[in-house]
Amino acid sequence: MFRCPLVSQCARGMRGFSSSSRLSGTAVRAGVVLQRDPIVTQPIKGFEAIADKYFAWLEYVTADRFPRDLYFKQGSSNERSWIAQEKERAAEWYFDPSSKPKERARNKLQVDSEDGEAMPLKTTSEQMVEVQLRETSADAAGDVRSLERKLERTLYLIVKDKSGQWLFPQGEVQDQELLHEAARRNLKSTCGDKLSVWTVGRAPVGHHQAGDHTAFFIKGHILAGQASPSKPLASDFKWVTREEMESLVSADYWKSVKGMLSAN
Repeated sequence: MFRCPLVSQCARGMRGFSSSSRLSGTAVRAGVVLQRDPIVTQPIKGFEAIADKYFAWLEYVTADRFPRDLYFKQGSSNERSWIAQEKERAAEWYFDPSSKPKERARNKLQVDSEDGEAMPLKTTSEQMVEVQLRETSADAAGDVRSLERKLERTLYLIVKDKSGQWLFPQGEVQDQELLHEAARRNLKSTCGDKLSVWTVGRAPVGHHQAGDHTAFFIKGHILAGQASPSKPLASDFKWVTREEMESLVSADYWKSVKGMLSAN
């Protein structure tokens, strides 16, 4: 007969894979590389922008003539909108000026009002959905604690510890504590319980070895909330890009963690 329930034996077996609080004489710590993923796509630049414009130009100049009379009533707002967009498209052609499409015939609107005056054309930007700027108020104010900045970049949460060093949220691993459990516990104790976080797996994505400890890091993504650091453990926090982090952390720390960060 078993001396203990089967469930207890399975639990004890799982704990056999837990991390010891000490590793080769050095303390073991666990932390979270917590990131906010990009919210908007990155703007196209250089060759991508030129190629995108070129293929749009090819599509436009090779397309069949649009039968405007079939789709729009003369003098209607829809016709005015289409004519304004046609003028805008015909105004910018960078590749072959000789094949610049001429304005379509009969662009002049016929009077369709009782007083005999045609309504002024609205610009295309007035008729289209308003596009918000990529630069937010947090960008303009330089608020590095806001998640509403650098929308096209990946941001990482770093905190300033008691010694004044900037690093990922981390802490010691207790005896018989699983590494990913310690990482989540340390994140909560350091940055508060107002963060909703999803950690990716249970295996660390990297480590940093200092003089008296080795810190292992679990990758995580913020889903909602905001950091609220505990003063005894962290005096400040920032959401930073890869380049901003490099300028804040020590050279040894950056050498250890740069491989865990996204290129954008």
